[in-house]
Amino acid sequence: MKNKQINQRLNKYIQSQLSQSPFRLRTYVQDERGERYLTRNIYIKIKKYIDNFLAGKQEIRMVAVPGLRGVGKTTLLAQIFFYVYPRFSENVLYLSVDEAVNILESDLYSALQEYEKILGNVFERANKKIFILIDEIHYDKKWPIVLKSIFDRSKNVFILCTGSSALSLQTKNADIARRVIFEKMYPMDFTEYLLLKSWSLHSRYKEAKVKFPTPDLKRKVKQAIFDNLDAKSCYSNLKKLEKDINRYWMDINRLEIDRYLKFGTMPFAIKIEDEENIYNFINELIDRVVEKDIIELGRFNIDTIKKIKSILLMVASSDEISVTSLAKNIGNISVNTLIDIFDILEKAEVLIRVYPYGSIYKKVRKPSKYLFMSSALRVALLTVVEGRQSYEKYKGKFLEDIVAMYFYRGFDGKLVNPIYYDSSKNGADFILKQGLNKKIIIEIGFKKESVQQVLNTKKKISACYGLVISSGALELTNNEIVKIPLSYFLLM
Repeated sequence: MKNKQINQRLNKYIQSQLSQSPFRLRTYVQDERGERYLTRNIYIKIKKYIDNFLAGKQEIRMVAVPGLRGVGKTTLLAQIFFYVYPRFSENVLYLSVDEAVNILESDLYSALQEYEKILGNVFERANKKIFILIDEIHYDKKWPIVLKSIFDRSKNVFILCTGSSALSLQTKNADIARRVIFEKMYPMDFTEYLLLKSWSLHSRYKEAKVKFPTPDLKRKVKQAIFDNLDAKSCYSNLKKLEKDINRYWMDINRLEIDRYLKFGTMPFAIKIEDEENIYNFINELIDRVVEKDIIELGRFNIDTIKKIKSILLMVASSDEISVTSLAKNIGNISVNTLIDIFDILEKAEVLIRVYPYGSIYKKVRKPSKYLFMSSALRVALLTVVEGRQSYEKYKGKFLEDIVAMYFYRGFDGKLVNPIYYDSSKNGADFILKQGLNKKIIIEIGFKKESVQQVLNTKKKISACYGLVISSGALELTNNEIVKIPLSYFLLM
């Protein structure tokens, strides 16, 4: 009797979703004046998969988008919804698994069964294209089995789902791993931030100029910085791009760099005018990651979960993290449990782990450096504890977060972690490893003039060249180190 009641409620819910989704999702794609928000780069990728599906060109019919809370996954689903809805309105379902599981006490499988009843046909007999857009799919641990079943039953169903960054941890089923394409959604880079912000201003004040990225400049800057065998080539290639880079920056207030570091990696922050409200929102977001996403993975008890926010606060004000020392400071937590916590925070893409460079022994014995996937997370945590003055105090750490996130975005998908740091005294911030032999030594700092830390590391490590990323000018030093303006690096 209870199951029947649940299914009846679920059926009504699905019918409500089908009729109300266009109104419910509209707030994610346009502002209160009806002006459309711009799409992010990942939208183009998903749209292409859908276009190919409609044209029958390829067998990509299931795409999963994992990402940190707040990076815009629900907005992406809404934008895709309105791309397909005008043509397939009767066959487009938007579903929140969080609601199905935690409010309706049901599951993804049952929800899709009820959708089949409403369609009046099972998926394998569908003769029209069907689009199923699923938000927060990680709330149902059986989602890989459910989606595999639908994928195998019909070639007329396209599935786009979003979930936490730890989504891939649940794909132990090798069959689903072969069927689903993962497209990670990252915090915004600087050009995305400026484009979305300027578009938001333009929608309110038509005289405001929209700052579009310079076509192909991102790829060229990345190549100029990293695709070289020596410092001279790096400097020369960047020099060739100088006019294009300066042209991009010509009408940009340099204070936008500070705003970007503080909160510009998160799309929702663009629409909030008061900084304090932004930081409150981000801290609530961190709470939801800890109390909902991480707890769903089922690896920790409630007492341990309660300590994770304190651990993040300690990471926010620290450099290298010694797990043994941290366990002593926190109390009532074992080293092994703390190791597990850092592992899950890394897999959930809250933190980026940077190992010490060297042998396996050194990586085990020396502390790792933990940086935040979004500098906004560190800013929000420290603002709660130390107030707004924390920005100037920790500005260098926020910049390290940004650089690490850029590396993570730019070199993700590699078999081996590409970034390390020199754990010795006065060593460099990063060592970027490309392939078997190519290494680039990198030092970060807003007003960094000295190249000594790069030289210190270069004495011990055979590297192609070194980089110093700072607010200074483009410069070649000793024919082995390139000083790169932050304004160049941010366009990568």
